[in-house]
Amino acid sequence: MMKAITEIDLRDKYRKEPFDTFTVVYPEKLTPSAFQFLSERRIKIIEVREGQTGGNSSNLNSSQKPAVTIPLIEPDKGYLLVDSGQVIEKKPEAYTHLKGKILVPKNHKRIRFRGQLDKLEAVFIDTIIELQSTGLRELVSDLEIIFEYTKKIMRAEVLSEELPFIDFKGWSDGDIREYSHYPDKYFGVKHSTPDPKYGRVVSKLNLLRAQIREVEIAAVDAFYKEENKSVDRQDIVMALNRMSSLLYITMCQYMGGFYKI
Repeated sequence: MMKAITEIDLRDKYRKEPFDTFTVVYPEKLTPSAFQFLSERRIKIIEVREGQTGGNSSNLNSSQKPAVTIPLIEPDKGYLLVDSGQVIEKKPEAYTHLKGKILVPKNHKRIRFRGQLDKLEAVFIDTIIELQSTGLRELVSDLEIIFEYTKKIMRAEVLSEELPFIDFKGWSDGDIREYSHYPDKYFGVKHSTPDPKYGRVVSKLNLLRAQIREVEIAAVDAFYKEENKSVDRQDIVMALNRMSSLLYITMCQYMGGFYKI
């Protein structure tokens, strides 16, 4: 059962012995007033899973940490501003929903990540529509599978859910790494740098690959923890890395003549 940590709880603890870090044991959550209490005193919040001990987050790897990166309880009325801990009645124009009634500024790193992912979906749609006219049905089908996976990434991030590995031709993580590292062995195509001579299809696929890399960087920026040099959502970062590898593989397959009209 989830326990709500209140401001009264924190004040009692702080009165007995002041502290500069506070550990939240998932699935515990802070009430808005409790979060504001910690924020005002610049007390660092450390998150651990139930059953783990110790208050030093550097001892935890990314798989041990909860997916929920902001352990807050939504207010019954109004909106909670994460940066100040305030609860207000009307949503400010410069703020947006992180989750439910929890608001962050629109330039928050997780919102920037969502914007990059949104742009990636738009580029996927534009590419798929354009390549439909080429008659390369299998290539278009492969792109549609990868495109659908971007929606799962968005859902996993917004709802703090675990992200499943992409289901693509039954390939494992090892398969994707192998094929992308040795295209000459599997597709008869050597590693090459982008060049106009490869034509429009390869250009569009490479643009998608580059866009995925931008989203991957945005994800690292959004979930990176400086204090222990780790990334909270390792599953999302890895998924984006493998997606860019899949786009590189489709480029190699196209140049190797694997996609037929």
